[in-house]
Amino acid sequence: MNSVTMAAPMPLVSARRVTWLCWFGLLAEGYDLGVFGAVLPGLLSDRLWKLTAVQAGMLASLALVGMFLGGFLIGTISDRIGRRGCFIGCIALFSAATGAAATALDPTVFGLFRFISGIGVGGMIPVASALVTEFAPPERRGREFAIMYSGYSIGIFAAALVGYVFLASHGWRAVMLVGASPLLLLPVLAAKLPESPALLLRAGKVDRARAIASRFGVDLRQHDAQRVGAAGWRMALRIFAPEYRRATAGFWAATFLGMVVVYGLNTWLPQIMRSGGYDLGPSLLFLGVFALASSAGGVLLGILADRWGRGRVIASAFLLGAVAILLLATRWPLPVTYVVVAAAGVGSVSAAVLVTAYLASYFPADLRATAVGWCLSFSRSGAIAGPMLGAAVVQARLPTATNFQIFAVMALLSGIAILVVPSPPRDGR
Repeated sequence: MNSVTMAAPMPLVSARRVTWLCWFGLLAEGYDLGVFGAVLPGLLSDRLWKLTAVQAGMLASLALVGMFLGGFLIGTISDRIGRRGCFIGCIALFSAATGAAATALDPTVFGLFRFISGIGVGGMIPVASALVTEFAPPERRGREFAIMYSGYSIGIFAAALVGYVFLASHGWRAVMLVGASPLLLLPVLAAKLPESPALLLRAGKVDRARAIASRFGVDLRQHDAQRVGAAGWRMALRIFAPEYRRATAGFWAATFLGMVVVYGLNTWLPQIMRSGGYDLGPSLLFLGVFALASSAGGVLLGILADRWGRGRVIASAFLLGAVAILLLATRWPLPVTYVVVAAAGVGSVSAAVLVTAYLASYFPADLRATAVGWCLSFSRSGAIAGPMLGAAVVQARLPTATNFQIFAVMALLSGIAILVVPSPPRDGR
């Protein structure tokens, strides 16, 4: 009996540990990204900085430019040197930079720290995605990924909640400073998070790879030794090979359009709703409901995707999001508005999460983090465009409904793009 077979009695419990450790990384990342939207009303009312809407949109986009670089570089590097160190390094980088941004004396320094933070944030998703996909049992990858990614939405909710409680009384700096707190838990992550067995095999550390595979129930037979051994920077271009070209195009289009919606709403939802006549408190809570609903919705969509196929479920979710975002253009009673915001969160953030899960499971282990990192790096242009688009609409004093109409069209197109992706040959979905 080999070491992998001996691990069979407890693989799911061990795999879930990796899921929850990565969940914490996504929680920290979600707070880091959501905190800007939470403090935006405070930044715009800061009498010393006197920011315009366009300047605020540019500050939001600086973090996303950093994410472009982080996803491309760190995702590819992690396929070469290992995921564990990159994962811990990403958290350290963006948490320290967010804490430093809280002390910035002018918008230029603030923007610099947001850019640095974005580099760490950009590397987090491809590395965590690759880890969870490798350690999760194949039949549960969709839901394990969704559980992991729910940390991102809960992190955004936490940012909205902290902003709701402290923004008016303590100012935006206090809300930003909370983003440095994950630094305290880095020793725990370093002690508990395993390295990828596939990458250990590539490095020739066979005994260590087998030990981790045995402990976590990973079947090493799923990794082709020659293919894993050949991975490298040049190998990354395989995502554009004929067998993957159509899938790459579909994933890139879906993530680009989805990021326009997700980051546009994450950044501007409180301010848009406030401009629509809602008070500051409810406007901040809209962002929290948006994030919390997308967290629960992501897990539900992951379960449905494992059962019915990812492409159909993702397309249906984006259609739901497009309808809900359109409905936000109309002023409803407050309870109804919360329900519509929740549906918009499921149909945008949750759907985008499932696109990344689909992408991570579509490509082989030696290309996984590279495929996710390159795709998400490309999509950062959409993430940059989202906040800037919202800023342009606000600056032009166009009706509030214009924002929602644009974002609804983007969500619909994202759902169409994912249908371009052919079924993966390994599982027929």
